[in-house]
Amino acid sequence: MIRVVLTCLLAVAIAGVVFPAADAARADATTVTIGSMADDIAHAATALATAEDPPPAGVAGARRHVVLDVPTGSWRAAGVSELAVRGGDGVELSADIAAGPTVVRRVGGPRIRVVGDRLVLGPGEHRLRLTLEADAGGSVVVLAPATADPPAA
Repeated sequence: MIRVVLTCLLAVAIAGVVFPAADAARADATTVTIGSMADDIAHAATALATAEDPPPAGVAGARRHVVLDVPTGSWRAAGVSELAVRGGDGVELSADIAAGPTVVRRVGGPRIRVVGDRLVLGPGEHRLRLTLEADAGGSVVVLAPATADPPAA
């Protein structure tokens, strides 16, 4: 009987040490994922801005697409309840991690303008469209959710 009680106490003590470490590892994995998503957007924007010329006003510019897979929560990664994307000189991703702190990653790059000032994404897969445009300040990469492109006439 004593062995059973000691075994149960040992199991509870081990679980008390392991579960917080697993939560921390999931949060770290999510932080790395958010950083990778910011790098992917910045890389696509940089490639677009350096390889293409901005179009004249009223003409559609060159495009790139980026797919973001916002973590839903699993044994490997903590869930993200909301991911906000902002532009500026580069891109900034701000992720509200379920049961954890807000993770903010900023990656420099060309000037990016997000449609609607900021783009808010929930968990799951999202496809974003980056379009090179010109405005009074020069070339700018416009970031918007990708929609089905209209058929060519």
